Amino acid sequence: MHLSISKEAQEKIQEKMQPGDYLILDYEDATGPFVDSQASCQLYPSFRILLVPASFPEAQLAVYDHQHDTELGIVYMKSRSEMLLDQEVRLIVEPVYHSLQLKADSGILANNLELKRINPKDYENQAPSSTIGC
Repeated sequence: MHLSISKEAQEKIQEKMQPGDYLILDYEDATGPFVDSQASCQLYPSFRILLVPASFPEAQLAVYDHQHDTELGIVYMKSRSEMLLDQEVRLIVEPVYHSLQLKADSGILANNLELKRINPKDYENQAPSSTIGC
């Protein structure tokens, strides 16, 4: 898979990004340290962009085992979430509502991606969730 980030999307992300942040394209599948929902069998794609400070324990980020070189540097992903994406994927800003979108030649893969800054204190003493299949 190849991930590119448009100039407009880069600017939107850089507004919140801080030096040393991990940039993560996260698929909410109830695994990893940033679980917002225990429901892992969703009928719609739930992708989001996470900005994780360098101070976050690296061991807890092990689930993000794939790296993609992009215009903003390395973007981390869960390898199993790549099966939901096309070979060529673009992160763009939707022109009317100015929301982040994940787009491919086949169409919009994820509309209105959340751009979330992670506060490590919110995840202290929380073990990463394990994989539970459907």
